[in-house]
Amino acid sequence: MQEILSNLVAEQQFLDQYLQSIPIRNWSLKTSYKNWDITAHVSYLAAIEDLTFNALKKNGSDFNKYRGPKGLEKFEKEAIKKGSTMRPQDVIEWWRISRASVIEVLAKSPPGRKINWWKKELDYKSFATSKLAETWAHSLDIYDVTKKDHSDTVRIEHVALFGWLNLDSVAKENKVKPKDLRVELIGPEYRAWQFGNEDSEDSIKGSASDWCRLITGRLPKGAKPTLTAEGDFAQKFLKFNHTKI
Repeated sequence: MQEILSNLVAEQQFLDQYLQSIPIRNWSLKTSYKNWDITAHVSYLAAIEDLTFNALKKNGSDFNKYRGPKGLEKFEKEAIKKGSTMRPQDVIEWWRISRASVIEVLAKSPPGRKINWWKKELDYKSFATSKLAETWAHSLDIYDVTKKDHSDTVRIEHVALFGWLNLDSVAKENKVKPKDLRVELIGPEYRAWQFGNEDSEDSIKGSASDWCRLITGRLPKGAKPTLTAEGDFAQKFLKFNHTKI
């Protein structure tokens, strides 16, 4: 748990430092994610931390405001509206305070404790992994629109794990019966990461960077990941509609 939280904090701080270097005029640049500008991305990240804190400390009472199939959409609109009235530096500060409160709670809690999150129950360790993946993915959107050169770090191991942990839900969203899947990846610094049963009939192998972009919906339009698949389910997985997180 401590390792995941340390990497989550590092990922958040890396983005935070870069945001401070972006000229104010560029905060209105539109990204490829829902046509959001940079202010919208950071506002969303800040608001999701507030919602997380509520889920951790108050049993998710705020979710009552976002019931129904359009609950998430309503949440996003409220977050973006709030951030749109603030200066970029104030949006950053909002995110800083909110995420620090969440990290403090997670750091003091057993990793096996559960959180109810958008009608799903997750243990704290899995939840922290999903938060790192989300932060990383939204960072990519910002780096891309501002033309920042970016190299992945070994922290994407947790993003890769997030993708593997969500295999079943992604398969169901694509109306395919989930199956065991072995994933073997080469990450930054030539790190080798494996997830799943090594005897599985289905496997995906290749670049961790491509895998992480695939499962977070961040592959550039028209790009083909340098991943190889063996087995019917694995081949279908590469063609799934991977919803952007």
